[in-house]
Amino acid sequence: MTKAPRVPITIVGSGVVGCALANELSKSVDDVVVIEANSHIRGENQSSRNSGVVHAGIYYDKKVSPLKAELCVEGGRMLYQFGEQHDIPIRKTGKLLIAVDQREEEYLEDVERVATENHVPGVRFLSIDQAREFEPNVSGHSALYVPTSGIIEATSLVSKLYALASEQGAIFMFGSKVVNIRPKPSSFEITTVTIGGGETSFESEIVINAAGLYSDEIARMVNPSFPFEIDPVRGESAKFYRNRRTGLWLNGMNVYPAPYVYYNSNGEPARVSLQESRQLCQDGLATKTVGIHLTPTFDDQGNIADTVTIGPAKTVGRGKHDYGSGLRPPEYYHQGVHSFYQELRVEDVELHQAGIMAVLKGHPDWHIARDEKYHHLVNCVGLDSPALTAVFAIVRYVKQEVLNVR
Repeated sequence: MTKAPRVPITIVGSGVVGCALANELSKSVDDVVVIEANSHIRGENQSSRNSGVVHAGIYYDKKVSPLKAELCVEGGRMLYQFGEQHDIPIRKTGKLLIAVDQREEEYLEDVERVATENHVPGVRFLSIDQAREFEPNVSGHSALYVPTSGIIEATSLVSKLYALASEQGAIFMFGSKVVNIRPKPSSFEITTVTIGGGETSFESEIVINAAGLYSDEIARMVNPSFPFEIDPVRGESAKFYRNRRTGLWLNGMNVYPAPYVYYNSNGEPARVSLQESRQLCQDGLATKTVGIHLTPTFDDQGNIADTVTIGPAKTVGRGKHDYGSGLRPPEYYHQGVHSFYQELRVEDVELHQAGIMAVLKGHPDWHIARDEKYHHLVNCVGLDSPALTAVFAIVRYVKQEVLNVR
């Protein structure tokens, strides 16, 4: 019987995290293998189906989400540096968070507290008149200005990471689905099936699970007692064109509402006080969200485009595969932003795209750790937002703190 080939590291998933891991590890390790169920590199799941926002790190309380709090700020700095170095469309646009009344200003005060604790630079309160000096068509009670927020063209980022990793010798297996990972004394035997039905088996000394929506399934494939579960949350978006008429003009900033929580039962916003929202989240009845927001996009030349996206609208209970049924109508997006961007009309809004986020059920942070039973398996599970922003800090964390490679 022919012995299966053996490689040092296998990464399951080639989204932005998988490709970034491949890029970094292939600098010093030969024959890093990346298994991808899709037939090409485009970040087909979370990595491209998102708003492309570079987050500043203002939302992640260290006591609640320590990994997100630790990795987002430094990851953002690393992402800007990488994007500029490799000519990837990326821009520090800045962000305005708009409070439309005193209750929402309480949420902004909490955001400012978190930003200070996470050492996010330059965050400050503005009157609504001061906010209009940045974006003349916003309205409300007050605003929080976040200068280090921005946008990135995520597909270009994934493609560049793939190209760099490939040049360094990483081996990408496209159109291959992992059907079994069998633990052995010092390795894993991995079996994949291609789109055409062909089967391949090989051994890997280390497996890094970066499978996004399916990361919990991969983890349980190795260890059935893996304790975490992905709760897929569909994020839908719409769009409008800022040059369609005078009142729609935006200068190119991210414009957000004050954060709030949505009920887990139906995805609807809970219009409650900050203290009440914390209790709902603690009881498992609600989940915190940054809200439906306005995000600029890039044109083909890497400049701010005419298209502005609106989203995400959260939809729960649709599973991991349903991107298209029961989509929210344009009226939903109009209602979501009308309080702070009143010039928008329903007829301006067109549906854009939908993505499904790999949210950890009952857990507000990421899980990045070796498996408790099989230590050669590294699980990166529930890497929802701000994983795109934090990707290089996540890779460094996996390398230094999990794999103990300096």
